[in-house]
Amino acid sequence: MNKAEVDNYCDSLPSLDIQVPADDIDISMVLRPVEPVDGVPQYWPFYEADNPEELFGNMDFHFGGRGGKVKIKLTLDLSSVPGRDIEFALSTSRKLDGILALSPDFKHQFKTTAQRINGRYTELSIVVKDKEHIPDNFSFLWLCETVGEGMHFVSGDPRIIIIPD
Repeated sequence: MNKAEVDNYCDSLPSLDIQVPADDIDISMVLRPVEPVDGVPQYWPFYEADNPEELFGNMDFHFGGRGGKVKIKLTLDLSSVPGRDIEFALSTSRKLDGILALSPDFKHQFKTTAQRINGRYTELSIVVKDKEHIPDNFSFLWLCETVGEGMHFVSGDPRIIIIPD
């Protein structure tokens, strides 16, 4: 899928819509890599850990002036790619592991850190916090890699939204 196809596909799926309380909220999500079809990368299903039937295309975080932060534990489910050694890529700054930011002010409210599970970076710890109480539109791709085979870019969220009020 090219970026336009990914955007259109993600727009056709429900958004993960989070009303952020004043206290922190913890969410467990799963990203399931799938093999390309005829050399064309496919959308990797993104869903809540306890509800694999409902896929999400975008994420909207509503802070409503309450403060708080969202903590997402994102796990790679490699069941659809048996034998593939895929893990989240590490960033040079260690604040944006596992993603490729496409919008310029991305990291002032969004932090990602890859966690090693059984020797591989297959868990991503994501923290979203409304530091500046201004709306933000982010765009990023998940950034994963396989040892010896190079990078795999897939849609993470073409249109993540942080809404302060």
